[in-house]
Amino acid sequence: MVKPFDLSLYLVTDRPLSGGRDMAWIVREAAAGGVTMVQLREKECSTAEFIQLARELKAALAPLGIPLIINDRVDVALAVDADGVHIGQSDMPYATARKLLGRDKIIGLSVETMDEVVAANALDVDYIGISPVYATPTKTDTLTPFGLDGVDEVMRCSRHRCVAIGGMNRDTVGEVIAHGVEGVAVVSAIVAAPSPREAAAELAAIIKDNRHEHSENSEVSENNCQLSTVNSQLRRVLTIAGSDSGGGAGIQADIKSISANGCFATSAITAITAQNTLGVNAVVGLSIDILEGQIEAVLSDIGTDSVKIGMLHSAEVVRSVARLLRKYGIKDVVLDPVMVSTSGHKLIEDSAIAVLKSDLIPLARVITPNIPEAEILLGEPIEKQGDLPGAARRLAQQYGVSVLLKAGHLVDDELIDIFYNYETGEVAELSARRVDTPNTHGTGCTLSSAFAAQLAKGLPLSEAARAAKAYINNAIIHGAAYKIGNGHGPVCHFY
Repeated sequence: MVKPFDLSLYLVTDRPLSGGRDMAWIVREAAAGGVTMVQLREKECSTAEFIQLARELKAALAPLGIPLIINDRVDVALAVDADGVHIGQSDMPYATARKLLGRDKIIGLSVETMDEVVAANALDVDYIGISPVYATPTKTDTLTPFGLDGVDEVMRCSRHRCVAIGGMNRDTVGEVIAHGVEGVAVVSAIVAAPSPREAAAELAAIIKDNRHEHSENSEVSENNCQLSTVNSQLRRVLTIAGSDSGGGAGIQADIKSISANGCFATSAITAITAQNTLGVNAVVGLSIDILEGQIEAVLSDIGTDSVKIGMLHSAEVVRSVARLLRKYGIKDVVLDPVMVSTSGHKLIEDSAIAVLKSDLIPLARVITPNIPEAEILLGEPIEKQGDLPGAARRLAQQYGVSVLLKAGHLVDDELIDIFYNYETGEVAELSARRVDTPNTHGTGCTLSSAFAAQLAKGLPLSEAARAAKAYINNAIIHGAAYKIGNGHGPVCHFY
């Protein structure tokens, strides 16, 4: 597990800018001034020289608790036991770097387009570098600068910690921090400064002041419910579902998934279940007054950017939730039509299914049924992979909603979920290899909550579907070897 680290003032070295001064001295002075991370970037020296300088910096920074990150070179990072590496899009693939370095090393990834930001959501990198924010002579091999509007878009869409790269100096770091990034990567403003210590101290003070100001000015807008925090624009997701005492599914899985995808989770519990990895022992529905009270309490004060709906056990509950969605005019609704638990326990009354079809599904933006649930909603069997695209399309057309039809109940080695975007007519195949593990409890809850979180952050519908699929696939992979309980264990939400 990676130790906590501070991205606030991230120094990137560049010897050509040093004016012939010793780089180790510059780094020590910058550390004394307030630098919180150091990336050693050496493009024009031998491997032996690179390793020697890295060892000097590691010796100077380790006693201060400041991580040393090596740019590009995983071999150098391994040779000096650095704290991590920073890689670009054309460097060693992330999966390979992670395999070589292990889980306790920091890996950062540069992103230069929004497509790369979205793709990074499927990776468990420790931070992303938004590159470049402004045009800069030290970053000449990059695409069009993001600018502040681009930074805002990244903060809405990314689930990762973010550091701004490119054009960071005393005139720009404050405004970039004020737009929500966690840190800034500085090169010439420190390396070329007459006094690296004073330059670092000045930048650290600017970062602190603007972060504090950003925190004080962050407030909930009564109309559009935009909630901000010190480090990012924190989006909210309300989950309306049942409670799982075993912690693997339901409200518990939803909160973990929403949090892991970078949003703030609120909740309204519809029912309490007594269950574990072996099955559901009992279900008790909460009163309509308590359910509506929870939803009203959240929406009247905190607001929400999206809603995820899970277990609704009765027709009365379905009608109540539908009424409140209409009252508050919530559009980004992800409905997981939960009907049967992983262990085969029925979780919804027959009378509720008809009301689900007539009253609630039309209010959703997307539904995420598995095959048995889709068969109930369609009234027809789905027997093989080739049936899924047509079934997803018919569901979408019948209910006027986008559909993510999950393939997990098939026996194929390659599972291809189908996403039918009702708004554009796009059909997307979301493929993943089957993972040999009993730990699949709560996969549906986890996926739909991740989908709602990505919509809350502003991702377009199809991109949100892809990001949610990538997240659940990684959660299954990372939780495959866990031993929790004696039945269907949970996935790993925080991988």
